[in-house]
Amino acid sequence: MPQRLKEIQKQIFSRINSVEATKLVQDMVKIKSVNPPGNEDAMAIYLEKKMKEIGLEVHLDECLPGRSNVIGHLKGTVGYPTLMLNGHLDIVPPGDKRLWSFDPFGGVLKDGRIYGRGSADMKAGLASILLASKAIKLSGIQLKGDLMLTGVIDEEVTGLGAQELIRREKAADMVIVAEPTELNPVRAHKGLVFFEISTIGKAIHSSRVSSKWNKGEVNAIYQMGKVLIKIQEYLVNLEKKVDPLVGSPTISVGTITGGSKTNIVPDRCTITVDRRLLPSETIEDAKAEMENILQQLHKEDPRIKTNLKIIVSRRGAITNPDEPIVRLSKEAAEEVLGKDVEVTGSPATSDMEVFMNQRCIPTVLLGPGSLSMAHIIDEYVEVDQIVDAAKIFVIIALKTLG
Repeated sequence: MPQRLKEIQKQIFSRINSVEATKLVQDMVKIKSVNPPGNEDAMAIYLEKKMKEIGLEVHLDECLPGRSNVIGHLKGTVGYPTLMLNGHLDIVPPGDKRLWSFDPFGGVLKDGRIYGRGSADMKAGLASILLASKAIKLSGIQLKGDLMLTGVIDEEVTGLGAQELIRREKAADMVIVAEPTELNPVRAHKGLVFFEISTIGKAIHSSRVSSKWNKGEVNAIYQMGKVLIKIQEYLVNLEKKVDPLVGSPTISVGTITGGSKTNIVPDRCTITVDRRLLPSETIEDAKAEMENILQQLHKEDPRIKTNLKIIVSRRGAITNPDEPIVRLSKEAAEEVLGKDVEVTGSPATSDMEVFMNQRCIPTVLLGPGSLSMAHIIDEYVEVDQIVDAAKIFVIIALKTLG
């Protein structure tokens, strides 16, 4: 690396510290931007304020009533290329708060870790983005290209925020999504389809049932039991497919509801199913496979009648390994961490699929925290990773934007 660039990096790094990193994440964890229902606006306003304090050009863009993306720009002298550092504002619900060792919205700091819902997924990533841009701005270094910071709504459900972002804003040339990757660059992830499957039965008074099923009843819960067995068996087939970056596709039943009263044979039972897709699989293929399973069950037992619909779907994504953002992310992570870093894939889904599939923008996931901490009780992020992520973002910005 040229000596001049080393000096610039050292100067910028000196403006990134763990005290500010901790404060940012603690403040954001205390903002309950839970989705559903989608309470992101307080987070958007907070992020807008912090970007303005840095000196960025900032605006809010309302996507839905009370739900806004926030977009900030650090303009370069030439204005090309544009690097986007992206994060999502929403978090999943905390679940049963009684199971937490700490207040899930308290932002407790203990032994170098910040605990709380959204600490890893992904308010730490947002903090690192802010730290990096602030350090660059305060250093007085003038970039040639534009640095674009974005916080988007609804990543945890449909990806609407990212979709509206690329529809309404000037496209970036490359994107880093600061999802929790333990600072390893990720260039591929799975897609998902959430199915809702219902079995349709016929209700009678439960005192009239017969093992011969000759009273006219059809128990929708019993019928759903057969569907559940088929889905469980189907996972074995899916595990025979293996992608070198993201592993195997999966299927899992997440919820089940059925019946209206104990003494009434249930005429309806409904499950929701999480099907994860390889980047090479399509949503249409997954739906066709599920339809085939249900049709086969109906052939085996004509009394099994089902309804199938898709609740949510998001495609998988993969960025070519030869893209500069992939190479530079790996180099920057190795420089900051002082060790070899592997470019990997993720089993989870993210807004990377929006940037890649709808705009073909080379995208990498890279951020502080671990995916294993996402959506669990006692979620936490390590403060050191927040600081290191900010340094990695600085290096990438310097090398991509000049």
